[in-house]
Amino acid sequence: MVSNKERTKDRKGLITVDLQHGCRAEYGPLELRIQITAALNGFSIFVDDPRLEHSCVYEQAVQATLESAKDYVVLRAQEYLDSYHEVVAAVAQWRCS
Repeated sequence: MVSNKERTKDRKGLITVDLQHGCRAEYGPLELRIQITAALNGFSIFVDDPRLEHSCVYEQAVQATLESAKDYVVLRAQEYLDSYHEVVAAVAQWRCS
């Protein structure tokens, strides 16, 4: 399996991760990621909260179409925000590579 991430430094010198085989979106304060896996119609989905020291708050392997994986990770992100009574009036704008 080919590595899905490349580590680079941003302008502030912080290490960032560039997704190469998947999709990424911002959803309010959260970052959503979908990585393609070797399995047929397989994806790993992630919800990251960059406000936290350990930013990954949700991770799961799913077998679905890309569109349904996008819907699923948005649902998980909304559930996470709801649990903290945070209101988000955002729509995920996906960038895929």
